[in-house]
Amino acid sequence: MDILQHTFGRYQNEKVTEITLVNDNGIEVSCLTMGAIWHRFAVPENDGTKKNLLLSFDGIDDYYSNNQNICKSIGRVAGRIKGASYDLNGKHYQLPANENGNTLHGGPNGFSTLNWNYSTSISKNGISVIFQRKIDEEMDGFPGNILATIIYTLNNNNRVTIAYSAMNGKGDTLFNPTCHAYFNLSDRRDLTTHEMQINSTGILDVNDQMIPTGEVVPVANTPYDFRDFSNVALAVGKVHGLDTAYVVNGPGQGTKPVAVLRDRESGRQITVNSDRNGLVVYTPEEIADQNMSFSRDHGEPANKNEGIALECQMLPDAIHQDNFGDIVLPRYSKQTYRFSFTYDRVKNED
Repeated sequence: MDILQHTFGRYQNEKVTEITLVNDNGIEVSCLTMGAIWHRFAVPENDGTKKNLLLSFDGIDDYYSNNQNICKSIGRVAGRIKGASYDLNGKHYQLPANENGNTLHGGPNGFSTLNWNYSTSISKNGISVIFQRKIDEEMDGFPGNILATIIYTLNNNNRVTIAYSAMNGKGDTLFNPTCHAYFNLSDRRDLTTHEMQINSTGILDVNDQMIPTGEVVPVANTPYDFRDFSNVALAVGKVHGLDTAYVVNGPGQGTKPVAVLRDRESGRQITVNSDRNGLVVYTPEEIADQNMSFSRDHGEPANKNEGIALECQMLPDAIHQDNFGDIVLPRYSKQTYRFSFTYDRVKNED
């Protein structure tokens, strides 16, 4: 196992460092200090090359020239908070609004906007990069001062574990982070050969601003039904892009993977495990006017729905829904959320 570090570039006059973790199987996980971005998930191929399973950019500016939050860390709270406000313990809190009067993905000064401090560690079973920042309420507009930590760990079982934790030192606050990892496991610039299975029987109903109504809609007999492996591109075409919160880890489901994504042609496969109750699945449907080109596109404009994001988190807008889970981080306490992506190859079925 090995850890490599080099300068990736500069953003807003700050140096951005790339840290690469390499396991004994030759799999590489690269992260950037800016936004604690998961930059590459490169796996060895038979011809000696390595295939990056993530949608990545060649330069740091490219990550911030669009509104897709490609592979960035999202916090303090992923998803939307209705009305950019909430009530807790008899007190009303107003948050910065950055979409239709709501707070989206931690607001305008969330985790993805920070250049994180980092350290590394290596053990017998894995290698890690540890990102850390002290975030005061004056920085991002959320109440409470926290020490936030994001740890990416790669082990020799080809599992990437992402652990988000926060220690709260001043007043109750909210904590529901995730990583916007966008995957394409194929050698194509689309999802036509991808299949997905999600251990979920229901998705959240949302209003026209993508705010959950509180209702859970059964997936049976809908294009959102991935209880058995189904073709991703066909489903995406029927609903004109996925932006969907699946309810996962329900009764009797806690020991099963949350989801499995596989490519039929290559046999590449990702298994997703999480300790959260939500999986947001997103495909970038509207990117034609954003002048995006991923590293894998070799200079060609990115295609819509070229990848798929699998975002493990507590269900969106949980602070306004009693049955969506508790995202309150009390004063003088610590919370840690973990989820993982395990890579392997499977034989194609005839």
